Amino acid sequence: MEKVKVAVLGCGNIAPVYLKNLKRFGIFDVIACADVDLDKARSIASEFSVPQAVEPDKVYDLDVDIIVNLTPPQHHYEINKRVLESGKHLYSEKPLCSTLNEAKEILELAEKKNLKVGCAPDTFLGANIQTAKKFIEDGWIGRPFAANCFILYGGPEKWHPNPHFIFKKYLGPLFDVGPYCLTALVVLLGSVKKVSGMGMITYKERLITSEPHRGEKIEVEMPTYVTANLLFDTGVIGNVTVSYDVPDTNLRGIEIYGTEGTLIVPDPNFFDHGRVYLKRHDDKEFTKMPTINPFNYDNLRGLGILDMALSIKLSTPLRASGRLSYHVLETLWAIYTSTQEGRFVNVESTAPQTPLLDIELLREVLCL
Repeated sequence: MEKVKVAVLGCGNIAPVYLKNLKRFGIFDVIACADVDLDKARSIASEFSVPQAVEPDKVYDLDVDIIVNLTPPQHHYEINKRVLESGKHLYSEKPLCSTLNEAKEILELAEKKNLKVGCAPDTFLGANIQTAKKFIEDGWIGRPFAANCFILYGGPEKWHPNPHFIFKKYLGPLFDVGPYCLTALVVLLGSVKKVSGMGMITYKERLITSEPHRGEKIEVEMPTYVTANLLFDTGVIGNVTVSYDVPDTNLRGIEIYGTEGTLIVPDPNFFDHGRVYLKRHDDKEFTKMPTINPFNYDNLRGLGILDMALSIKLSTPLRASGRLSYHVLETLWAIYTSTQEGRFVNVESTAPQTPLLDIELLREVLCL
């Protein structure tokens, strides 16, 4: 297949992971890196043998198929709009935009210009969640009726080089790590219909212990412990709990309960953390299940861009799509509204179907 030309806009903490994977997949020609800090862009470009490091305004004029937006969330709307206006396909880090109106405008613009919009997270394309989806579809746990998902840890101020923005409106753990939980659950169980939520700001200030801002304090603007109940269109009742306040826990990942058994799925924030376990009613213990795809190693962020490239070139389904991210964003906003107003909130949008990855096609394309 003819190589897909890509430019990466934003050279912060997550950029090296994306560039490593875009290079390893082999079908991409990464043309340029761009950042407001041109020295940072040059450094990243040099590290990953990218031929150009440019200022952000120049990236839209490059001869590329896809622009990958890895900038902080508060810039996503303006940048994503410019990407589409320049005639390029868009792949954005989460969230697609900060507000629903902005996200809706982006999707409408893409449709008008016949361009594709993809959005993180793409961890649901990894071996664990794909395997769980296959077992659910094949009836191994009967009819799913309930699910739990937990992502709990001590907070990004302990490791992120620039954690300030993560505690500001509108981010926090709900909008930062919540998309991993909700995207996985929606892919596995279907669209969310209604939510209720509660949240708290446990510490009004956070002390940064990571470099280079060690010793600085952050004023917290968003709840740092959030728990939500979800009602899915399928009738499944779910719970999602996310927090930056928990130093350690045994509650990590997803559990799905069906009429015939239980599935345990590892943390949806990762590709390579653990395996899927199944226990049916007559089993004495959980069994580690074989995975149905090979993507259970390393941090494979960027797999969604690979799927997007195939969708562009071969007209295959787009899985980590803008429509999926819109439904997840609306669900996040519904949870946040519920935490603020103390009421149930309906979710109006529905998520598209997300078929399992075509592993035979990927083996052919990637020579696996």
